[in-house]
Amino acid sequence: MIVNRQILSTLGVLSIFLCLSCSNDSKIEAEVPENELPSQNSNEFYKGTTMGFISHIEAYGNVIYKENGVPKDPFQSIFDHGGNMVRFRIDLPPFANQYSQGYPDPDFRSPENVKLGIQRAKIAGLNTLLTFSYHSMALETNQKLNNYVAPLNWQSIVTDIEKLKDSVYMHTYSILEDYVSSGLVPKIVSIGNETNWRILEANISENDLAVYNAARTVSLLNSGTKAVNDINAKYDTSIKRVCHIFGASNLKWWLSEHMPHGLDFDVMALSHYHGWHSLGDFNNWTEVIDWLKDEYNKDFLMLETAQLFTTGGNDTHVDILGANNIPVGYENPPTTNTQKEYLKDFGQELINAGGLGLIVWGGEWVGSDCLIYPDQWGVGSSWENKAFWDFNYNLHDGVNWMNEISIMDY
Repeated sequence: MIVNRQILSTLGVLSIFLCLSCSNDSKIEAEVPENELPSQNSNEFYKGTTMGFISHIEAYGNVIYKENGVPKDPFQSIFDHGGNMVRFRIDLPPFANQYSQGYPDPDFRSPENVKLGIQRAKIAGLNTLLTFSYHSMALETNQKLNNYVAPLNWQSIVTDIEKLKDSVYMHTYSILEDYVSSGLVPKIVSIGNETNWRILEANISENDLAVYNAARTVSLLNSGTKAVNDINAKYDTSIKRVCHIFGASNLKWWLSEHMPHGLDFDVMALSHYHGWHSLGDFNNWTEVIDWLKDEYNKDFLMLETAQLFTTGGNDTHVDILGANNIPVGYENPPTTNTQKEYLKDFGQELINAGGLGLIVWGGEWVGSDCLIYPDQWGVGSSWENKAFWDFNYNLHDGVNWMNEISIMDY
């Protein structure tokens, strides 16, 4: 799945691609008050979800997140039900285009708004995973002629690799320094989002792009990881650096193609959706993690996954990722127990194999009349039947997967 979460703008093409793959996995700035954060130790396993849509949905979607029918801060709900990490993503401007006319700018991925979200997470006692996508949020059609196009402000320098590397470095470093100096230190930073190959390309048709150059991609990713390294050195922090791709079936190729060029990172992260991705020639996640540690001495993180808790929806937006995402052995049609048991089993396997964590995509992305992505697909959520809050915005039992996995088996 080519998912940089602009997926909705290319839904028709992606749906054809995604149907071709199947999975062979089976059931499986001021000091702020905060709860005590989980201690950093070798047995820590990160459990959580994205929370980047929260502020925009609350402000413009007429949504009040609840628990047991009573309004409650959603970050606190995640913490109270076993979560210890939430994920945010930073995009670049513009944050408005022709499709957002008449709606508030969907700028929830700006550095300023992400910072506010991290503050809320810290108050709730949650660690943070931060993704730098190096994408513009709301390019017009003529500014995005392929899915790998550089941000609008960088399109004029895509042929100057040194200037492009410097832009990646300064963008990453300046934002991290602002956050860290404000007491908002992410535990993990992902350099790129599902960067399976191309990144920061010219604004031309994909067919007209030059032959893929892995060394170019590595040099750009390393500019981001160097920024994290330099922040760690200056502020005596220990932020882990992640490279993130989708699909375990791509893992061996991706590492063999990019590691020879000196790719510098700490953790290999994947997106995996049972209905869209294959394990390739791996039989299970234990094999994936063992191979990664043996061959490359890298840790493993499941950075994106999800499971349905129901069918249908609560808004007019098309919903993607259907019941084919449910492996044999789980309730189907789905219930909240389907979601809970699937994620619990998945997380437990990763814990037992020595993985670092499992982060769910879109646990907060409830249906609403809120414009999230400024594209032709309209307002609402494509993920509402995979969120941890039901169609009445009440927290449901699916969220309890985080409480039901055991660190004792690790």
